[in-house]
Amino acid sequence: MAKGKINALQCPECGEDGSQQYYRYCRKCQQPYVMVARDKREISGDFDVVDWFSSRSSAGLIVEDKRSGQQYSIYMSDVFELIKGTRLTGCTLEETKKGSAYGWKVITKEEAV
Repeated sequence: MAKGKINALQCPECGEDGSQQYYRYCRKCQQPYVMVARDKREISGDFDVVDWFSSRSSAGLIVEDKRSGQQYSIYMSDVFELIKGTRLTGCTLEETKKGSAYGWKVITKEEAV
């Protein structure tokens, strides 16, 4: 199965991957990152959800590889596809309002009355 290519930022001098960085320059050699086409990577393992993120255009989870400590951002559309069909058993839902929107939230057993 061919993984295909992806356009990603990379340091032209040392090859450091800049796609997960917030900087425009390599931290090692201070060269500006350039866009290169490279093979897509795959990472397998056990991941813990450590945080979440939200922006104007997307939201998602930040997961951490238990072995390496490396963190990865996963878009919510992919998370939703992953959990589609999952049965939530023994949950208590409570009606809530955020701004003008109504919805439901999961509450813990201690919060349930």
